Amino acid sequence: MSSASPSPPSPEGRARGRFFCRINDGKWFGGICLGIAAYGEFDVDWVRTVVLLLTLFSGGLLGVAYLILLLVLPVVPTVTEYERRRDAPRYE
Repeated sequence: MSSASPSPPSPEGRARGRFFCRINDGKWFGGICLGIAAYGEFDVDWVRTVVLLLTLFSGGLLGVAYLILLLVLPVVPTVTEYERRRDAPRYE
């Protein structure tokens, strides 16, 4: 009996999938809430409201995390561009 395992499927052709980012088009402060809304397919107004309330209730701790995300997350120009990159194959 051979113990050869089947080769894993090729990653080519698979969509990249959702990813966290900042979106510039329609941003208020950095575009992070818009990026979260695009990632989860939520209404951006709800995301902004939740982030504001959590920032107030955390004593500003979420505000520090928000500022760190401004430095770390990649920037995407528009929601349409985010959707194009999300649905594009991993390796073109």
